Amino acid sequence: MQQATEKKPSAGNAVRQALIARKFKLAEKLALDSLRSQPLVAQNWVFLGEALAHQGAVQAAKRAFERGHILDPQAQWFGEVNKALAARPPGEPREDLSYLWKRPQQERAVTVTAAIMTRNEARCIVRCVNSLQDAVDEILIIDSDSTDGTIELVEHLPKVKVIRSVALNDDFAWKRNQALPHVTSDWVLWVDADEWLFEEDIEAVRIAAALFHTRCEHVVLNVCQVNQIQGRVSADYANPRMFPVNRGLHYYGRVHEQVVIEGSDMYDNRLVRRPVRIRLHHDGYEPTIMGNQNKLQRNLRLLKLMVEQEPDNPGWMLYYGRETLATGDMEQAKALFIEAERLAADKPNFGRKLDILMYLNKIYMSMKDYDQAEQACLRALEVQPNFPDAHYHLARARMRKAAVLLQQAEGSMKASKEHFQTYRGTVTADAAIAEWKADLALADLTSIAGKHADARARYEELLQRRPELDAVRKKLETLPHV
Repeated sequence: MQQATEKKPSAGNAVRQALIARKFKLAEKLALDSLRSQPLVAQNWVFLGEALAHQGAVQAAKRAFERGHILDPQAQWFGEVNKALAARPPGEPREDLSYLWKRPQQERAVTVTAAIMTRNEARCIVRCVNSLQDAVDEILIIDSDSTDGTIELVEHLPKVKVIRSVALNDDFAWKRNQALPHVTSDWVLWVDADEWLFEEDIEAVRIAAALFHTRCEHVVLNVCQVNQIQGRVSADYANPRMFPVNRGLHYYGRVHEQVVIEGSDMYDNRLVRRPVRIRLHHDGYEPTIMGNQNKLQRNLRLLKLMVEQEPDNPGWMLYYGRETLATGDMEQAKALFIEAERLAADKPNFGRKLDILMYLNKIYMSMKDYDQAEQACLRALEVQPNFPDAHYHLARARMRKAAVLLQQAEGSMKASKEHFQTYRGTVTADAAIAEWKADLALADLTSIAGKHADARARYEELLQRRPELDAVRKKLETLPHV
């Protein structure tokens, strides 16, 4: 098996040029050539989909685009492409490409077990299990002495196997690892009881396992958790939940546990981490549910233990800071994030530095420390120059700084007029400041602030007093009407 740290295809430009030249058969051939050597590069599947769609092979194009989207789950194009293809006839079936979508009959299909840890999850366990029935080959329930009927609700359902009385021992990784010997499939997908699989992603589970099964020895796939909190929806693509069994991978960490190679630390670069489009709805962060289960205090207690045991691990420091921030203790959270950033400098394979910096930006913005908020964003852009959040929050910090400067400028401008009443220094003051310059500048500041009606009134009043000021007249001509 290869390690498969694949780069973008060098043939990409050739495929693109063939598509532009409308040489769609050639584009198909070039895309297939790239896929033979680099099947985990999403763009290769997209190129193939484009070539097939232009030839009228819509059904085959849909399959290619689907794989491209599974490998690039944050792609923005998929919805529009799918909608456009849905309006077209399926076209030629292209049986010659069937080897791309399914294994030869003599090869065994890759199997997947869904594993769910439970303790008093009667509220949501049936919803979770039912969402997985068509996506996996086995559903493993690892229960810690539930007393609310959780197991009785699902033990009779198809594919369900229950392991009872697995102690938590203040260590979620330990509990997960106790279940791994009971997994009979090639891969395991970990799902929380308060999650449920998107219906559109049922097929994606086995497709993702098959794509990576023979191409990476040590691989963990990050799934997307779609959080629902008080009517708001947010997507988190960084949840390590799916990996092949019997290859030396296991969980590590008391809470917010991570997949690691046995005997190695969390930042071993042999481990391939890839996001895939397997989406899970999640309502466990709803305030009422968090309160009922006391999750936040539990997490803080476990994270404190982890930080004490591994004080040089930036991951645990990040999570500790995040949970601390949720309690409202902003100063303590800031200190933890600053320490996490310092520790991350010595861990080149630590992949969550952007999270640390965005939390720091949030704290500094709340404290109205816009200079530090700006600096956090600039450091984030050093890590990832095209990170949209850093650009957005950098703009917000600068807007707030600009607003403060505008207020300060307005105060200084008013003072420049008022001090003419008291100033009697040796150096003669510019009389034009009191006569019209300060008023013009104040009108300009009002216009910059977007108060166009007020700015117009100030310009007009000044022009009545000083009709010779052509610059004021020109500003009035260009000022938007409201």
